[in-house]
Amino acid sequence: MRLLLLVIAYVVVGATAYAADIRSSVKASDLPAAKQTTLGLYLTPADAAAALDAEPGILFVDVRDPIEVSFVGHPAPVDAIVPFKIVKMEFDEKKGAYKEAPNPDFVKNVEAITARDGFGKNHPIIVICRSGNRSASAANALAEAGYTNVWNLVEGFEGDKDKAGMRTVNGWRNAGLPWTYKLTADQAWVPSK
Repeated sequence: MRLLLLVIAYVVVGATAYAADIRSSVKASDLPAAKQTTLGLYLTPADAAAALDAEPGILFVDVRDPIEVSFVGHPAPVDAIVPFKIVKMEFDEKKGAYKEAPNPDFVKNVEAITARDGFGKNHPIIVICRSGNRSASAANALAEAGYTNVWNLVEGFEGDKDKAGMRTVNGWRNAGLPWTYKLTADQAWVPSK
């Protein structure tokens, strides 16, 4: 019985240590509404890189469409690609872009990864997209499913647009952090059957 109590204490203390080790320089009130989440946990690329260096066990999920990831690249330390939305082959003339549809299995896909890795719903997860909007929605979906420690990387991979409409303002890639085009089999998204 004593051993069981020690194991439980270790798990509880260990789980809370993650949250204490993740430091954020983001002031939530400075964020646009589209980048805010119900959990209120935000990171810049530098914050995320520091957290991942300090604790490599943090789950890092890229929620962009796999085609976008293939052509634009992704942060090298990403654990998995799990699209929150999937690009459809239908053009939206009003937006001047292809339409996207929600990935109906997004939460189920993340749950499969956390179960595979032995993580509970309080384990820290960092989510990233292109600029921080989709990842905010993804963080909210995970929070609704009971996850309590989901951090939105608010600048995303490519960052926000400059005055000319180019994504040069901020973001993982523009911060000079490690990124790549090459995926491993463990990182690649496999649609549910």
